[in-house]
Amino acid sequence: MSANPGEREPVRPEIALSWKRSRLSGLDPSSAIAVDTEEQDGESRLLRAAAPVLDEVSQQIAGTGFCVLLADRDCRVVASVYSDSRVERTIERLGVVNGSRFGEEHAGTNALGTPLEVGRSVVIHGDEHFLDSLKGLSCYGQPILHPVTRRVEGILDMTGVVSQANPLFAPFLARAAADIEKRLLEGSKASEQRLVDAFQRVSHQRHIAVAAIGDDILLSNRTALDLLDTADHVSLRSLIADLNPDQSRLVTVELASGALARVQADRISGADGGALFLVEPLQRERAPIRRTHERAPSPGERLRRDLLRARAGSTAVAISGEAGSGRTSAASDVVGSVDASWLDATRIAFDGREQWVTDLVRAARKRSGVVVIEQVQLLPDSVLPLVADLIDASAEGPRIVLTSGAVADLPPAIASLISRCASRIAISPLRERQAEIAELAQAMLEGISPELRLTASAAEALAAASWPGNLAELRVVLHRASGDRSSNRIDVADLPEGYRTTTKVSRLAGREKAERQAIIGALKDCGGNKVHASAQLGISRSTLYTRMRALDITV
Repeated sequence: MSANPGEREPVRPEIALSWKRSRLSGLDPSSAIAVDTEEQDGESRLLRAAAPVLDEVSQQIAGTGFCVLLADRDCRVVASVYSDSRVERTIERLGVVNGSRFGEEHAGTNALGTPLEVGRSVVIHGDEHFLDSLKGLSCYGQPILHPVTRRVEGILDMTGVVSQANPLFAPFLARAAADIEKRLLEGSKASEQRLVDAFQRVSHQRHIAVAAIGDDILLSNRTALDLLDTADHVSLRSLIADLNPDQSRLVTVELASGALARVQADRISGADGGALFLVEPLQRERAPIRRTHERAPSPGERLRRDLLRARAGSTAVAISGEAGSGRTSAASDVVGSVDASWLDATRIAFDGREQWVTDLVRAARKRSGVVVIEQVQLLPDSVLPLVADLIDASAEGPRIVLTSGAVADLPPAIASLISRCASRIAISPLRERQAEIAELAQAMLEGISPELRLTASAAEALAAASWPGNLAELRVVLHRASGDRSSNRIDVADLPEGYRTTTKVSRLAGREKAERQAIIGALKDCGGNKVHASAQLGISRSTLYTRMRALDITV
């Protein structure tokens, strides 16, 4: 690494690390700046807050030979002001235009992408830039943090020729960024205050649970705290997915606890999608005929009950479920603290059938404890009689616990083997446990990073996913979302792109789903360029933005 990467070591370690990240992204110092221009939404929260600050900055930088650039949290330039037209032409020739992407993976070490990576202000002079085309510039970068969530909302950059650099530019830029953060807070406060006001007007009611739910705020009275859990918050948000501001809905729902409740959902105007919920528990009929009808347990409750029963028993157990559904964890729950030998049928391919059978026989000779055989659907037919004999002799020998794929997908010989087990437990796929996903996800997060919390909107998006990989897939998604956090909250935007579909989208009618797919397809065809996408679709840009908001498209 060097002033020219490859010649001499840079003075500052943070620059060395940035160059390393740039090279790992496949960049070369001679690379041109990636230009990916697209039409910007002028109504974004960041732009609304920054516009008056940039107007003032444009007057203050006159004669400096510098420009000020604003990028969003994706490191895409969304606004720019210049000290004069000469500077504007110089900067634009480098590919710095509204819509350009300046993440380190696109432009190497620079004062837009690098502050985003390190989460703090950065000054980069001349040869410290990774790309040769930027080495004549001095740049000052300052992250813009949301005052409430502390998440990076954007980056402010001041750029000019090296000879015109001034150490006072850094505090100047910091003050401008602080002004934008203050305006973000004011905008946030305005929308949140409307939600708070609506909550305070009715929160005193003792016998009704009152909850106010917004993107970054959750308010509950004491009754709501006792009655509702995280899964209920997701269900409540789904009630207002298709409501316009000031619209209401009155429905009867079943809460996560199994209780029935009457819910009035009111969408609050000017609260950025926030809503007020009045939840009144319903008394169940006292007639004997109604007392005979108990709430059916959820899949998760049923699984926990079955595992407890199996753990307390002594007969052979078969645990079936789709890949990633938690079969091994369930087997561990059944085994408990008892001494166990674990064999996996996948090892036959590596160790050979004879060695695997030898290991099984050795484990069975212990005459006590538990023998767990995982993925029995992969066992060759020649091994099945031995396993069947061990199951039948489970009362005299070690207890046998099997895991397999979903019963419906098993070949007849394996299904017959499973049927020999006195205790059979089927783990429901995650897509059938939608009401439990928020709770499951939060429990997983506590194991990843105890301080992290899902926002209601993120929990709603997770609940709307199909989860073909079940719990294993959910764990991967949460690990990805939890990386490089600037706050302790995980929102929809923090989830991988394919998992940002909300309940609102899942409830769209067929025509709307087709329209949504057409818009997403056009945006992908056009590389995200909304000008080109609107032309391809034959609609105006304003119509495109309107339909994107209505159909919850974030491409």
